Amino acid sequence: MSIRLSCPSCNHGFALPAPPDHRRAACPRCGDVFPIRSYTEVPDEAPATSLTPAKAPGVRPPPRRWLLALACAVPLGLFVYGFYWMATNFDNGTRDVPSSDPPRAAAANELAGLGYLRADSNVVFAVQGGPLLRYAGRTGRPPGEVLAQTGLPEPVRGAVEQLGVPLERVDHLAGGLTLGEGEDALRFTLALVLTEPLADEDDFLRKLKARPVAGKGGRHDVVLGRLPLVLARAAPTVWVFGLDERDLAAVEKGGAGGAPLLGVLASLPPEAAVWVAADSDRDWTQKPAVKLLGGTAEGKKLLPVLTDGRGAALAVSLGAEPRLWLRVRAADDATGARVRAYFGARAAEVGSARAGGEGAVAQFESPFGPDTGKLLQRFLADAGR
Repeated sequence: MSIRLSCPSCNHGFALPAPPDHRRAACPRCGDVFPIRSYTEVPDEAPATSLTPAKAPGVRPPPRRWLLALACAVPLGLFVYGFYWMATNFDNGTRDVPSSDPPRAAAANELAGLGYLRADSNVVFAVQGGPLLRYAGRTGRPPGEVLAQTGLPEPVRGAVEQLGVPLERVDHLAGGLTLGEGEDALRFTLALVLTEPLADEDDFLRKLKARPVAGKGGRHDVVLGRLPLVLARAAPTVWVFGLDERDLAAVEKGGAGGAPLLGVLASLPPEAAVWVAADSDRDWTQKPAVKLLGGTAEGKKLLPVLTDGRGAALAVSLGAEPRLWLRVRAADDATGARVRAYFGARAAEVGSARAGGEGAVAQFESPFGPDTGKLLQRFLADAGR
């Protein structure tokens, strides 16, 4: 008997000779890789291949659409999207701020979660729970609301809420996206680092509807939102998510996989509680994952921006004087000068803001407040034009 499956992303039906040992299947139409939860057995004489024409050998299916959307936003949209997505989903504004004094922000390049990311990650982000709680306690506002004030488009709601971990138990969350070549054209890893071990790990797994991976001790198939991932328990206080085993190699090394972008992260403000950074030595538009965006309306708007940019970092410091910090590295000095001129014009419109940089680098810094989101949206809109 063969088995027939239906892709949860595009509803395409296709058949396989038998359930694979790893209990995951790749849709031949949209490229989505999903855990096999159920299937229908069909007679052996039924076609045991896809119900659509097979792809040519060696051609990899297109990356998942949500990851393509992330790639489309590099180097500016992705930076702000990453921290907003993680922070707003981790706290819905209903939890109380603990009375104990939460920890202050650690330097970006010292976060333990970075060691569980792929060393070739060229987009990295992190959220630290303690500084958010300190700021929330000082201002009387829920931590989720603090970052919701950025006014960015609402990301996929509910995905990370499935974790069910209160923000006061989260030391930090670190994520890495790799836009590379060949087998590693598109990779993703997410490390959740807790302040203390979970009181009930089975309950944590039940909330995620986790299913053990056959023959892989300590591995579970989970779905966050509609995204299938593999979950690994790296330590009592560390849980790591990846697209597949290739994203979890550092788990076996105890988090010593080689933290990415350390040079860029060292330049971030020391009190950065939330940040996203990316860097590349080549044109982003030449990366296979980004090339696939060329035919979309959104991609056509942003590809010119990606051609002129090489790296960027966005950070929010939540100390006594909360600040927004943005640094862009352009493809050349002339483009850098244009961006500095633009930042200078915007700084003149915002109180206590300043712009600077030299060569291909442009930098902008301003107070972090209710109008920050509108300012960032304006940056993105103007960059697209």
